[in-house]
Amino acid sequence: MAIGYTFDETHQKLTDFFERPQGANEWSRTHNSTFSLDKFGLLNASRTLKNSLGPALQLGSTLIKPSDHHRFLGFLMDYRLRYHQHVAYALGKGMAWVATLRRLARSQYGLTPGLVRRLYLAVAVPSMLYAVDTFITPVQTHPGQTRRSGSVGAVRKLARVQREALLLITGAMRTTATDVMAAHADLLPFNSLIDKLCQRATIRMCTLPSTHPLSPHVKRAATRYVRKHRLQLHELLHLYTTPDTPQRMEKVLAVRHHPAWTPAHWVDIASSKDEALDKDEEWAQRHKILVYSDGSQRRSKVGASAVLLRAGSSRPKTLYYHLGTDRQHGIYEAEIVGSILGTQLL
Repeated sequence: MAIGYTFDETHQKLTDFFERPQGANEWSRTHNSTFSLDKFGLLNASRTLKNSLGPALQLGSTLIKPSDHHRFLGFLMDYRLRYHQHVAYALGKGMAWVATLRRLARSQYGLTPGLVRRLYLAVAVPSMLYAVDTFITPVQTHPGQTRRSGSVGAVRKLARVQREALLLITGAMRTTATDVMAAHADLLPFNSLIDKLCQRATIRMCTLPSTHPLSPHVKRAATRYVRKHRLQLHELLHLYTTPDTPQRMEKVLAVRHHPAWTPAHWVDIASSKDEALDKDEEWAQRHKILVYSDGSQRRSKVGASAVLLRAGSSRPKTLYYHLGTDRQHGIYEAEIVGSILGTQLL
């Protein structure tokens, strides 16, 4: 991908990347991996183009002609960045899955409505709405306005898939309102489903660590909502977050280990309470120090505690911590805090 003010500038960057010393062409020769230039695709992406696809790209002796769209990682990107081709492609995939579900949900010997609903959510929706945060802006109505904004036309087209699935799940007549069928099938309205998926993707982007390549772009887009040439990233971050959300969001780093790695501690989970009691007595006989920790929730309060028992001592050491209300903290968080308190006692 090359970015520039003109197509000549972007084509010059691509040509230089391919033909310069230690470039792509030289890499292909040294690694015995020849490029098939006849399979290359060119997409001159610009919203100012009207009736032209832009100039062709000359790489060596091969002339690469531009196209109106190109597939990239299962996503159809068009040269005007309107994503009409991908919406049609997603609609076709959704209808194909509904047709498959219709064959499985025959009234005499087919699947039950609950299984059809589960297949729709687990198979059809992820296939149809793959990368939905890239090509659809959630539909919303601003205060004081009656006209909806966002990808209204695309959402209306894709909503046909959910309506056909609802007819299969509920067995209702075709004149039944879609919202009524969605309520009976316990499914979100299609607008809310897209809103949920886009919000999930936005929150994931905000949790990226600073070492991730997308992190500076997310922080920059969240800080300023530009007036012109807005990206999908600007729309999502402006809709679901505040300017300081990427900085305040907790970053959970993925822990990776070598396949031959073994933990430094020993974990033993008893199968019953009696077995746990026997093992606890056995441990107390062999060791001089015992540590117990727990997290609990009671009367809308969440807290954790830890106790250290030492052989020959009648006074145990204790630590406890009140996290807050159950609206701000959970029981799993309390269990982790209890483990930290037990480590502190050691």
